[in-house]
Amino acid sequence: MKIKELAQKYDLSKDDFWELKRGTRSMWIITHDACEKIAAKENIQFGAPTIYRDSNQDVAIVGDAKRGNKIIWSTGEASPKNCKAPYPFAMAEKRLKDRLVLKLINAYEYGIYSDSEADNFKKQ
Repeated sequence: MKIKELAQKYDLSKDDFWELKRGTRSMWIITHDACEKIAAKENIQFGAPTIYRDSNQDVAIVGDAKRGNKIIWSTGEASPKNCKAPYPFAMAEKRLKDRLVLKLINAYEYGIYSDSEADNFKKQ
């Protein structure tokens, strides 16, 4: 599924995604809100997560999600090294949910990532 197909299928607007170019590499970045829209349309159900925290303020949240008969798991993490936001638990949760959604619809296969996955994925 390419970005135009994704936009049509899930009624996404041009504000829901953008292209990020890094040298010769190009990737599509989709907003967290767009991932939430996709999850609602696909009736994706999230399981209860397990939360891990260490003494360095590193947070990891492991969880699973289900779409139809397909169940997958992933991890969302946030630490002072990869997240400038002062709310690491919320960022770890957003990263987890977005990764689960994008995995369930096979978006990574087409170079589509969530803006919550990295601080430098934010819209310029």
